[in-house]
Amino acid sequence: MTVNRSNQMKWRHREGRRSFLLLSWHPTDIKGEIEKCLNAGVPWLHIDVFDGVFLDSPNALTFGPHMVDSIRKRFIDQQEELTLDVHLCVERPERYSRPMAEAGATRIIFQWEAMMGNKEDGNNNSNIAALSSAVAFARTITSLGMKCGISINPETDVTSVYPLLDTGMVDLVDILAVEPGFGGQQFNHVAIQKIAMLRQYIDENLNARGIDYVKILVDGGINRHTSSLVMDAGADILVAGTALFRHPQGFEEALKELL
Repeated sequence: MTVNRSNQMKWRHREGRRSFLLLSWHPTDIKGEIEKCLNAGVPWLHIDVFDGVFLDSPNALTFGPHMVDSIRKRFIDQQEELTLDVHLCVERPERYSRPMAEAGATRIIFQWEAMMGNKEDGNNNSNIAALSSAVAFARTITSLGMKCGISINPETDVTSVYPLLDTGMVDLVDILAVEPGFGGQQFNHVAIQKIAMLRQYIDENLNARGIDYVKILVDGGINRHTSSLVMDAGADILVAGTALFRHPQGFEEALKELL
C-alpha cells in the first residue's frame, strides 16, 4: 500500500503531526478505517485500551493486546512506518506491559492518575507515591523495547509529571482535553494553559539538559476550530477521532478541514 505523504503539512512554525484514534472508528470495518489513515499519509494510530474498571463503566471497554497484534500482523508491509500508540486507561496497567510489547506496540502511554494509589493520603503523599510507581513502570516499558508516554486528565496539574519527565524515560505527554472514556466530547479549554506551561518547561528546562525529544500530544475534542488553538499553544501532535471518522461529509472532507 502506498502511503501518500503530501498531506503532511506544517502548522505555522511548528511541525504538526496527526494520530488517528481507534476509539471512533467503525467497529465492523477497522481494516478499512486503518487503510484510510495510511493512504492519508498518517501511519500513526492511537489505540485506547479501557478495561471498564479504571473508568468504572461497562461501556468503557475496548481493546487488548490481541487487537494490537492483529493490526501489526495485518499491516506487515508498513512495519517500519506504522506507529501503534497504546493508551492504557486500566487498573494495574503494569500487567499490560509485556503482552503489549509482544503484540508489537510502539509506545505505551499510561495514566498518571492510575499511579496515584490511595488519594485519601493527601495530595503531596499521593504525588510522591505516583512518581515512584510511574518511574518504575516507565523503566519496565523502556526495558521491553517500547517508548513511554504519560497522560493526564483535565483536572490534573501538569506540573505533577515534571519530575517524571526529568528522568528522561518519557518522550511524550498526552494532554487530555476531555474526560477519558468516550468520544464526541466538547474540548476543555483548560488544556490550552497546560500545553503552554508544558511547552515552556520543555524548552527552558528539559532541552537545556539534553532531554530534547519530549513531544506534546493533545487528545480529545480536536476539530477544525480547536486544532489551531492547541498548535499555537505549543502542541506537537494531534489525536483526532470523532472529527474524522464521524464527519457528516466523510473522511476526506474532515481531513481537509484539519489540514
